[in-house]
Amino acid sequence: MAKNNRLDLLSRREIELIEWLSKGLSRSEISDKMNVSIHTYDGYRKSIRIKLQIKNQADWAKVLMQIT
Repeated sequence: MAKNNRLDLLSRREIELIEWLSKGLSRSEISDKMNVSIHTYDGYRKSIRIKLQIKNQADWAKVLMQIT
């Protein structure tokens, strides 16, 4: 899969979560901004990890760099 198309796998809400993460917001701040529970936040984050095959912090950093 081409690098540019990776984010196409995500829902609008998953991309929104990544955008907030890229701004340095905490888990609770993001769940407040998105108006979702911590459990829903965790579900979005897990879904992103699975869809993008994120295995470690370096993988997360690569994803966050694509957003900014």
